[in-house]
Amino acid sequence: MSAIERRTDPTSLALRRISEQECARFRNRNLRQPGRGRRVHRVELRDWYGGLKFPTPACHQPLDSRAVAGTPEAVTEPVDCARCLAGNPDPFTPLVALDGGQLHLALEPGDA
Repeated sequence: MSAIERRTDPTSLALRRISEQECARFRNRNLRQPGRGRRVHRVELRDWYGGLKFPTPACHQPLDSRAVAGTPEAVTEPVDCARCLAGNPDPFTPLVALDGGQLHLALEPGDA
């Protein structure tokens, strides 16, 4: 548990709520930033404020700075970002489960 998770001031509670909401929204999902023709990225949880986690593109592409949360789309479409695929060529591998207990199914294209 990080130090911010033990705090009860309004700012810490708001940051924790945003972190939990965004991590839940991208659980087993890929990420697409808004706009036409945007690539689908693999999601990676990175350290954020006070040791909290925040989902970001695995290729380290910056998120839209105009909005911290809610702007990127959580999608189930396969990853098509070349930089994300260079790190892991499986376009269907979703974000690792936060609880660590459930493994994802390894679905191959063409599986019924």
